[in-house]
Amino acid sequence: METKKILIVGAGGFGREVQWLIERINQKALTWELVGYLDDGVEPQTMINGCRVLGGIDKLREYGSEISVAIAVGSARTREKIADRIKAIGNFQFPNLVDPDVQMSGFLQIGEGNIICAGNIFTVNITIGDFAIVNLSCTIGHDAAIGSFVTVYPGVNISGNVQVGQRTELGTGSKIIQGIAIGEDTIVGAGAVVVRPIPGGCVAMGVPAKSVKTSQHTGGGYKRLLVVGSSGHGKVIKDLASCIGYYQEIQFADDNPDQAEDGPVIGGSQDVFRHKGDSDVIVAIGNASVRKRLQEAYEAEGMSVVSLIHPQASLPYEMPQIGAGTVVMAGACIQAGVSLGKGVIVNTASSIDHECRIGDYVHIAVGAHLAGNVKVGNGTWIGAGAVVSNNVSICGEVTVGAGAVVVKDITESGTYVGVPARKI
Repeated sequence: METKKILIVGAGGFGREVQWLIERINQKALTWELVGYLDDGVEPQTMINGCRVLGGIDKLREYGSEISVAIAVGSARTREKIADRIKAIGNFQFPNLVDPDVQMSGFLQIGEGNIICAGNIFTVNITIGDFAIVNLSCTIGHDAAIGSFVTVYPGVNISGNVQVGQRTELGTGSKIIQGIAIGEDTIVGAGAVVVRPIPGGCVAMGVPAKSVKTSQHTGGGYKRLLVVGSSGHGKVIKDLASCIGYYQEIQFADDNPDQAEDGPVIGGSQDVFRHKGDSDVIVAIGNASVRKRLQEAYEAEGMSVVSLIHPQASLPYEMPQIGAGTVVMAGACIQAGVSLGKGVIVNTASSIDHECRIGDYVHIAVGAHLAGNVKVGNGTWIGAGAVVSNNVSICGEVTVGAGAVVVKDITESGTYVGVPARKI
């Protein structure tokens, strides 16, 4: 049997796994001649597990339609962009690579360019689009429909009649019960259990999984996060992002790089602009004016500024869209009807009751509690352990001291302390 030539696009960890997948296929029946890797970010002639990086994606211009291409990139959106770019170069073949260990029925409809790794079990009447990745040891039940460019990470269990929209990513060990629909461009966090429909363009986390509208997070679709600020707050944000389980790489940017002790530093806050198009960004600086200045600068350049919600935060099932750059820490509790502006920090073990309206660049500090229907203006700081009574409005640029109790409206900027809170 004559072998067919194939190139792997993407020389990272998953690319190496696809190389191994090709080797396993060849052990069963000699099918492929692996020509090499293509990767824009790796020096040509680099050797990877005995296989050479030939150059970037534009190297494909030297090949004809007889060459096959496997896109070994985990990020769904990035994979779609690469597929479009390759198709614009020429008419190449995109075979389905299926590990010999996979168990699947003959009643399966599958498109092109899919990568299905070892240990998977597909039952009957399943539909899979184009360029999907189903990683190690997953199960997919009867009549499920998996859209194009979906990424299914290891150990996922998809029950029967589940619908998964295009470019959605199902995190490691997540589970979806029967009959559930998950929209396009959604991220289901590692270990989540999905028992209700999940809309498109959101992140769903927890047991049971709850959805948070964070289109800023999925808009970039990048697997690297840049945390601007490497002090204590930055370290907490890095840990939060790690708990979500989405990012493959988390790096700091800091104008004082010597203080970074918990990870690599790419440079200062201005160096972040060089990573437009390959990284998400979050500004992890407590000072509201600095946070606002940097975030607005990044947004003005079209960078992907994300929101991050800790898996151990308590959220209502129907969460309104929150602003870009907002973070919700572990143990925070947010009730129904709340809206959060841009660049908000909802810190550990704080609570925000029903129908509160929180402005931009507000900080709700550790253990602070806002009763129902509270309104907080832009740039305000609610100190640790402070309490705000229901129906109270606080204007912008206010500092509420630690332990203060606010029982009436604050209409003038300044610092307020005590029980009840008074201006000083």
